[in-house]
Amino acid sequence: MSGTDTKDPRPADPGSRTETLARKFIVAFSAMFVVPLLIAVYLFTGTAGGGTPNAAQFAILGLSVVLLGTAGFLVTLSVVRTLLRATRDSEAIAAGNISRRLSTDAAPEISELAKNFNRVTSRLQQTVETLQTSKSQMQALLAHVCATGSRPGDMTGMFDVFLKTLLSLTGLQAGAIFLVSPDGKILRVRVSIGLSEALNTTVIPFGDGIVGWAASHGRMVTTSHSMPWEEGELTELEKSMPWALHIPMTSSGRVRGVISISLRDGQRDLTGDDMLMIQSLANQVAVTLENAELKRRDEKTYVETVAALAAAVEARDRYTRGHSRRVTELSVEIARRMEKPDWFVKDLESAALLHDIGKIGFPDQILCSAGPLPPDGVRVIQEHPLGGENILKPVGSLARLCPIVRHHHERFNGTGYPDGLKGEEIPIAARIISVADSFDAMISARPYRAPRSREDAIGELVRCRGIQFDPSCVDTFIGYLKERADAGLPVPA
Repeated sequence: MSGTDTKDPRPADPGSRTETLARKFIVAFSAMFVVPLLIAVYLFTGTAGGGTPNAAQFAILGLSVVLLGTAGFLVTLSVVRTLLRATRDSEAIAAGNISRRLSTDAAPEISELAKNFNRVTSRLQQTVETLQTSKSQMQALLAHVCATGSRPGDMTGMFDVFLKTLLSLTGLQAGAIFLVSPDGKILRVRVSIGLSEALNTTVIPFGDGIVGWAASHGRMVTTSHSMPWEEGELTELEKSMPWALHIPMTSSGRVRGVISISLRDGQRDLTGDDMLMIQSLANQVAVTLENAELKRRDEKTYVETVAALAAAVEARDRYTRGHSRRVTELSVEIARRMEKPDWFVKDLESAALLHDIGKIGFPDQILCSAGPLPPDGVRVIQEHPLGGENILKPVGSLARLCPIVRHHHERFNGTGYPDGLKGEEIPIAARIISVADSFDAMISARPYRAPRSREDAIGELVRCRGIQFDPSCVDTFIGYLKERADAGLPVPA
């Protein structure tokens, strides 16, 4: 501070303030009672010797009482109004309207009280808004976790949202999520935020370093304490987070991964509540992982069972043997060339394998017919997509495959079955299977015809492009066939 600055930074002594509100009450009381009383005493004292107050004296007394009484009443009214306004504002705040503020346009005492009260309510409002933001983030996180649970093939998005939300809630800047490998021997980075891209390939043996120790012992570790690890034992990722928390994700007594979060620049310390919240969320994610794993196992078992039944159906007719497997391979090639995500390709693979499962109940005279179908044969054939849907529907986790199986015989121009969907109303996975299914059927031998050549089948796809088939799926598939001369060769009986 400059030597010439004589301003005293200390707050003024409350006793030295002008007590304006108190003076107003004194003035009002004096105006209404004391001054008229003194005037009356003076007037009547002057006439105590036997004189009688004249009319002028009575007029003076009356006028003084009216004027001073009115002045006192007005002063008192202004004070009362100020207090009533403050009372109404405080009642509104108490009722939940924390955006309301007390007026500071009043006497210094009331103004000072209002300013202090407004500061309190402003902080309260900020706290409530922060809690509401945190609640919204938590709801978004949990909603995403629940949504991901219904599609276990793609967990990366859930991990990314979880880590971003966790860092936001705690005010931290960087972190990573490690998952334990299926064999339980290593931990790999699944997602990271605020770290170098080169660190995303980090692999840590189970039990080694800080992350490995947290996983093997199932205990939270903080590197702000003295560390028992030698520098050479740590990976570059662990070294890049000199102050960090490493939280194991545990469910059913098994550690499924570790969350490592870092505060590089010391912005703030984590509270005990923060740590409890982090541990709780970590365990919830571990439970989601466990549930996803159980769903995958159940789905795999069910799909394998149904696929075995589908193979048994095809085995009844030597002309369709291996058809579902070939359709699956071709459909996956189309989807990958269309740059569909991994979860989409997995679902497509399962649906393609099971697309004809609805034929399982077909009688041999329809399934293996070498001649004209019986009168109701066409109707029975066209019901097999619905039959496939009904077989898959009881398994809730496979419900996402039902629309694909149901609609794989729809036509792009809307003339297909069972629902006559048109264009993009047909699920894209069903449009892909339609191309692969029709192509394999054309190049396969049937009891009523010989297999068509590769070139003839391609020509038919081109001819029906935009009529029966999605043009983009046809173009992608033909591009694949042109690159692979060994693909799509006729299949003999």
